[in-house]
Amino acid sequence: MKRYASMLGVAMILVFAGCAQQPEPAPEPDTTAADTENLRALVGQFVDAWNAADMAAIGPMVADDVVVMQPDGPLLQGREAILAMMAEAYDITMVQQTATVDEVIVLGDYAYTRGTWNTDPTSAAGADVPSANGKWSLLFKRGADDAWQMSRWMWNQEGAADTTEG
Repeated sequence: MKRYASMLGVAMILVFAGCAQQPEPAPEPDTTAADTENLRALVGQFVDAWNAADMAAIGPMVADDVVVMQPDGPLLQGREAILAMMAEAYDITMVQQTATVDEVIVLGDYAYTRGTWNTDPTSAAGADVPSANGKWSLLFKRGADDAWQMSRWMWNQEGAADTTEG
């Protein structure tokens, strides 16, 4: 009987010990909000650099192994190919770009962003240069230095409005 009482006593101690409140672990810091703001700012910095034709500023924003899928164009791979395409295909004297960021989703060391873009002719472009617009999406990855870089990028361009009646 003594043995039974001892075992019952130990069992009761374990039950009560298990019911005691354990201190809650400290919450992990939430970097999502900060990352979201950093990514929104990075898109703005990219557009500013694009409009200034500042390839030196754009270069670090683009990952070495970036892949770009452009409308009606070849798949481009690698930072150097992307910077060359930008330098050849975009004339800042003719148009300036704006962009909106509609969504940012941060998933650890990757982030998905999407939005819209517009290009508007400058006064030097003349009447023959139309404005253009479309949608874009970017997958960013966090580098070893904690900086975000463009990893996968694609965009479309809205077609001209159909003015014919059918």
